[in-house]
Amino acid sequence: MSNYYGDKRLSDELPIYVAAQHTDGCGGRGRLMHHHPEGQMYIPAQGVILVEAGGNRQVLPPGRLGWIPPYMPHAASVHGNTLKPGLAGHTIHITPSLCVGFPEQSLALRMSPLAVSLLERMCRWPNGSPSDAAGLRLMDVFLDEIRAAEPDPLHLTMPRHPRLMAMAATIAQDPADETDLDAWADQLGWSRRSLTRHFRNETGMSVVEWRQVARLQKGMALLNGGASVTTVALSLGYDSVSSFIALFRRILGTTPARFAA
Repeated sequence: MSNYYGDKRLSDELPIYVAAQHTDGCGGRGRLMHHHPEGQMYIPAQGVILVEAGGNRQVLPPGRLGWIPPYMPHAASVHGNTLKPGLAGHTIHITPSLCVGFPEQSLALRMSPLAVSLLERMCRWPNGSPSDAAGLRLMDVFLDEIRAAEPDPLHLTMPRHPRLMAMAATIAQDPADETDLDAWADQLGWSRRSLTRHFRNETGMSVVEWRQVARLQKGMALLNGGASVTTVALSLGYDSVSSFIALFRRILGTTPARFAA
């Protein structure tokens, strides 16, 4: 279980703890599946953080925040071949009483410019927690800002059915795979109609939409690893670089080149 502040557990008297996470420049490292009574936030500073929690898969670039509700098992790792030794990002642990109003499921959220500025000030707290009334007010504004944050579109829910879960895991591992719905239906022993209906009921997306987001998640990780836009587009199975750029811009609001920069 958690014990984030010396020998003291988070409580109403010690409501929040902000910790800097560092990297030696090597990606792929992180914590294995674990859980604790506090809520947690992951906020990357460079590279991307991959979070697995509650059946959801999130890829967090800088400017995003990953929310983990109390007691939910989760794992996280930092990725990016161009990581520089130093600050990788921050984690924030929040006492359960302050988690009221936050989503009950894990989510990737967009950080507003105000939330980013507040975090910068919170990172200067002695020992990672507010020590006076001004610090508590800063904390309250930050938490209100995150409660009002918009969900990030790059959010995948894993289906619960074992056969659908195996299919989704295969797509997530190799989103460039072009296996069509009829072929998947034959492999799973279902009709195409049953496959599409069950998949949407369990994930909130069609198989095509799910694959698109999986491709963008993989593309973000490759771009952070230093791959060119052309290399990423072709490795993800796009017929043209322009179609990849158009989808990237439509969902993320920026081009792959600007994201990589």
